[in-house]
Amino acid sequence: TSGGAGGSGRGGTPQCPPKHHPLLCRLCASCQSLFPGVSLPAQRRCRWLCPDCRAQRRDFNREQRFYKRVGCGSCQACRIPEDCGICSACARSSPGGPSSPARSPKCLLRR
Repeated sequence: TSGGAGGSGRGGTPQCPPKHHPLLCRLCASCQSLFPGVSLPAQRRCRWLCPDCRAQRRDFNREQRFYKRVGCGSCQACRIPEDCGICSACARSSPGGPSSPARSPKCLLRR
């Protein structure tokens, strides 16, 4: 193996940047590159993601929450205007009373 600035080489194992202690380097679970890790308590289990992959995941999750809340408008579930009244989610909601969107589950046919 040849020395160098670090990173992932083609012929060998990825090298941690020299300014960081080798025990604190982590392998990103998404892009498989080494990055300086953060020491966490032993009981905390998580996937190690580099800052770039973590930012991409946050953006993706934010976008998915938006579409889940708003709906696409083109699928069959989005085109149903009202609850069915017979599924388990509709059966649990209060009949005839005002429903608050934060508390009542969404109709199973409209999900």
